[in-house]
Parts: sequence; C-alpha cells; structure tokens
Amino acid sequence: MKPGDLVRRTDGVDYNYGVGLVVRRLAKNPFLSHNEPEEPRWAVLWTNPLYTMNDGTSVQYESELEVVGEAS
Repeated sequence: MKPGDLVRRTDGVDYNYGVGLVVRRLAKNPFLSHNEPEEPRWAVLWTNPLYTMNDGTSVQYESELEVVGEAS
C-alpha cells in the first residue's frame, strides 16, 4: 500500500465509505495516546467519510483496507 492507491473497507463494517484515496502513512494514530497496535496506519480521503481529521482524511489500519487500484 502506498499514497495514491485507491482502497475500500474490507473489515465488515456496516457503513459504505465508498472508494478512498490513500494520502499518506501516519506515524501514529492522532486519536490514541497509548496502547497503539504496531500495524501500519494510513490517512485516507473517502468519498463518504464517517469520521475525519481536520484535513478531511480518516485514520485507517492497513488490515481494514483492500487496494482496488494501484498508483503508478
């Protein structure tokens, strides 16, 4: 996974986020201050977001996502 990839949620959540654009990898989850998993986190710009950061992107863990279109 890399910035520019198109993704969708695959973790069985009961909400349609639509298609997302991976914007950047996050060093940490800005909403958690402790007990963070070591799994990679990404800032994703969704067509139908539920929760967003100030820049409009959402925090997603890599295991929640499936790449549907790779950036060249």
